[in-house]
Amino acid sequence: MGSEEHTASYYAATRNDLTTYPALDGDIETDICIIGGGFTGVASALTLAERGHQVTLLEQNRISWGASGRNGGQLIHGLGGTRYLSKSLSQEVIWELHYRGNDIIKERVEKYGIDCDLKSGYIDVAFKKSQMDYLKEDYE
Repeated sequence: MGSEEHTASYYAATRNDLTTYPALDGDIETDICIIGGGFTGVASALTLAERGHQVTLLEQNRISWGASGRNGGQLIHGLGGTRYLSKSLSQEVIWELHYRGNDIIKERVEKYGIDCDLKSGYIDVAFKKSQMDYLKEDYE
């Protein structure tokens, strides 16, 4: 594991304890090996483990060391290009995709007793008429 300090950020200043995990030493057997302990790697590992797979997660540094630990941590629903998705998916499926990710995070925070400052909220802002038209079309 790397020994550098984390880049100064709100995440770094407010994170919970720095749990450490043993370095991989030798050969192991696993069903699935995931490389990278950011949002996607950890979420994938947890989802697969919840489904009964033996999962090994490899991270060069600490969990959420890279880009996942250098952002604002917002849970924002949404998919880019919903206009184009509507050509092949129903509105119900699109809205499910918009919101299900946030619901999964909230469910896991509760299920695993994760001590975090989870809050919901989101706003779409338009400065131009064309942007307002785009938002109106998305929400209709």
